[in-house]
Amino acid sequence: MKQRGCSLLVTGAVPKCVTAQATQRLLGDPHRDRKRLLVFTDASPEHVEHSLPPNVRRNDESTQIIESCGTYRSTPSESQSTDTRDCEVEHLRNELAHATSYFDTVTDGLGPGELRVSIDSLEPILGANNRPATVRFLRDLSALVRGVRGIEHVHLRLSDESPIVRELSPLFDARIELRKRDALIAEQRWHVPKRDITTAWSQL
Repeated sequence: MKQRGCSLLVTGAVPKCVTAQATQRLLGDPHRDRKRLLVFTDASPEHVEHSLPPNVRRNDESTQIIESCGTYRSTPSESQSTDTRDCEVEHLRNELAHATSYFDTVTDGLGPGELRVSIDSLEPILGANNRPATVRFLRDLSALVRGVRGIEHVHLRLSDESPIVRELSPLFDARIELRKRDALIAEQRWHVPKRDITTAWSQL
């Protein structure tokens, strides 16, 4: 999946601190050359910072952040206030396509796994758009990221058994289920339905 590009659905009714911890890992080793594109649909500035890998800053040239339900957007080349449409998928699609094109251009072609894309919370997108529009958006995003052999993950903080999780799972290559055990330990297990694989729980 790293070599060819992939899309991952991250599930589990977990606190935002666990979501941030998973995002850090999925955005890749901070010591390797990665381009990171993060979409936050409902997040505090502190959560944004906690979601970035250690030593990665939001104003790094290799990082672009889109805060779709707020009024602040930063890009590798500029920081400005802008009006955004709250989680409207056409707006998000255009922003993501523009950012991906930018990274692909400045690197003279992204390598396998070099682009990492994160959508922090799918729930506001589902709430702001009808189901067919959301599904089209997810399909388009997967095609966009796979087109440059990137890795995309989308958080849906609901139980892995939730009907909406089951409905959307076929749009993704795999699911990463999260849980918090003993109030301290965050754990994950992977589901790869096309290969009938479910891993054991392991510490995140």
